Amino acid sequence: MAIRRDDQGEGYDWQQAAACRGEHAVAFFPPPHFEPKDLRLARERRAKAICRTCPVMSPCLEAAIADREPHGVWGGLNEVERRQLADERSHHATGAAVAQHD
Repeated sequence: MAIRRDDQGEGYDWQQAAACRGEHAVAFFPPPHFEPKDLRLARERRAKAICRTCPVMSPCLEAAIADREPHGVWGGLNEVERRQLADERSHHATGAAVAQHD
């Protein structure tokens, strides 16, 4: 995850406690050049291992989903995994709303 600046508002105070701050940040985002799949998977594994030790993993993931963060590992999930989770949540919410109207 990338640390957002204070101009993003108070809802991001949790970032001060993020385990990915500092030297680890490079593992959370792809390089600006082509990254072979095996290197990407290894980088993401490193990032996710850091996430598992993080005291703010849950708010990080929720912020990334809410912001539709398009890149990197946030809250222990990469962009594809976050999109899948958001889609599942949306599907369940839609199903619950339909069930309430029946």
